Amino acid sequence: MDPIVGLEKQIEALELQALQNEDQSQIKSKIQAITGLLLQTRMMINSALSCREALTSMLQPLTTVNDYLNPSTSGNDVEAEAKRLYLLESYPELIGTVQTIGTFESLLPFLGSINISKVVEFCEILEELALNNTELYGECRDVIKEVLAALQDYNDISNSIKALLSQWDFTISNLEHALQPKFLDVP
Repeated sequence: MDPIVGLEKQIEALELQALQNEDQSQIKSKIQAITGLLLQTRMMINSALSCREALTSMLQPLTTVNDYLNPSTSGNDVEAEAKRLYLLESYPELIGTVQTIGTFESLLPFLGSINISKVVEFCEILEELALNNTELYGECRDVIKEVLAALQDYNDISNSIKALLSQWDFTISNLEHALQPKFLDVP
C-alpha cells in the first residue's frame, strides 16, 4: 500500500472521530478543506523533492571541483594530472552549471514578487474549484441517471399506450364488423 494512501486513511479516520458530533454538511466541508490542504502539501513536497534532486545533481560536480582546486589536498603528480584532466573534461558542463546558477540568481527578485504569491493563491483556488467540479460531476451523473430512468419510463408508457391503442382499434374494427347488417341470401 502506498504510504500516502495509508496516511490519508488514518487522517480520514481521525477526521471522522474528531468531527463525529457535527452536522454532516459541516463535516463534509471541513474534510474537503483538510483534504485540499493535504493535497497542496503533497504537491509542494513533491515539487521541492524534484527540485532538490535536480539541484543536487547539478551542484555535486562543483564539490568535486572545489576539492580538486583545494591546494591543501595536492598529492603526487599522477593525482594532479588526473584532477587536471577531470577539470578540462568537465569544463563545458561547469560553464553550463555556472550559467544556470546565474539564471537562478537573476530570478531571485521575481520570487518575492506579487505574481509569485498569486500563483500560490491561484493554486488554492484551482484546487478548490477542482473539488467543486468533482462534486458537480457526481451530481451530474446522478441527474443523468435520473433522466435516463425517466426516459425509459416514458418509452415504456409510450409502448403501452401504442399497444392499448392497437387493441382498441382492433376491438372497434371487430365491433363495426359485428354491427354491419347481414344480408341473407334467399334462394
